[in-house]
Amino acid sequence: MTKVITIGNFKGGVGKTTTSCLFSYLLAETKRKVLLVDFDPQGNASEIMKKTYPKIISKPKNEFMNGLKLFDLSQSVTKFTDYFDMLVSDWSLSAFPDMLEEYRKDERKYLLDKLLSNIKNDYDFVLIDIPPTLSNFVNNAVLASDYIIGVLQTQEQAYSSTLKFISYLQDLTEYESHFDLLGIIQYLVKIDGRVDQEIIKDASESLGPALFHENIYQRERVKRFGRSGIKNNDLWDKRVLHMYKVVLDEALTRMEK
Repeated sequence: MTKVITIGNFKGGVGKTTTSCLFSYLLAETKRKVLLVDFDPQGNASEIMKKTYPKIISKPKNEFMNGLKLFDLSQSVTKFTDYFDMLVSDWSLSAFPDMLEEYRKDERKYLLDKLLSNIKNDYDFVLIDIPPTLSNFVNNAVLASDYIIGVLQTQEQAYSSTLKFISYLQDLTEYESHFDLLGIIQYLVKIDGRVDQEIIKDASESLGPALFHENIYQRERVKRFGRSGIKNNDLWDKRVLHMYKVVLDEALTRMEK
């Protein structure tokens, strides 16, 4: 059964896009069929994956935004490999909130869910990367999801944004929805950082079992992946990929439970 996962936070630069890309890459490497939905008009996830897979199998007939307008995403999928597909974003996606004005108010939060329902059964996993703001993008992504993962960089503003994100998710449960909060991943943790340890302590007290046991630690190669695409060439690549795999394995275990 397909699992749809949104990875987010209300603060930018906390690792949600990098995590979405690396989880997608690792799942595809294990021959699970993955669709990554870049639901952010900035298109950062699209940039990373285009660098990761410079050669593609097939281009879409319609851009992502055109697929939304036509109420058909099947012709908007870019096939990068046999196991990794993507709905690639560009700045035209910024017109999505205006497009929703054409729909009834009670329908506007469910458009992505309806459109993904026509294609998601072709995949084992659908991951959605969202912009770092409260918007119709986020509403649509969350209500289309089975699971939500929050990403918490260990600094004060990211921590407070995570608490707001969780509060927002609780508000959305009033709508017809079926998502669960899978947990919160701590990102770019500095092992000997005093502030990092303070944030970890506060997060442990306030979030309890929602906090992942495994963390993403501060590594220069994580930044390199954002610049050059995800690689698996040398020891440093492999160490970072293993670190993310350990966190991904915990996410998969949480889904099973």
